[in-house]
Amino acid sequence: MTEQSFDWGFRPPQAAHHIDELVGLWRQARATAERMPACPCHGIISGVVDPDVMEHNMLSPLRARYRGEGQIELLAMIDQRLRKSPFAGKRVEFVRWLRSLGDVPLDEGARTMIYEDLRAGLRFYAEGGAQFTCR
Repeated sequence: MTEQSFDWGFRPPQAAHHIDELVGLWRQARATAERMPACPCHGIISGVVDPDVMEHNMLSPLRARYRGEGQIELLAMIDQRLRKSPFAGKRVEFVRWLRSLGDVPLDEGARTMIYEDLRAGLRFYAEGGAQFTCR
């Protein structure tokens, strides 16, 4: 008797692992920044982190790169995030935005690119160190 199997097309979601890693890096970045000396250009003023500045500093270069490379889907995602509402009741916190990335319909290459780019940006803040200080 031959072995029969069916492929129902189900693939376990891989996005959850990547998103959890990004959320963890964001939290680590916030904690690292809280312990750093003041650095207004990085969004840190007397030990208080301005997450909007950290987020903007991380996403702006991605927007420019995606525009230059013609990554229209990724550019639209980043543009939309950078144009977030200034009204507190309408704002979506960064962690919630990160968690929503798994629901965005992207091809596998674009999904990998955004995860890798966000991971690199978040690591910059999370790892702190000498490159994080004002000069």
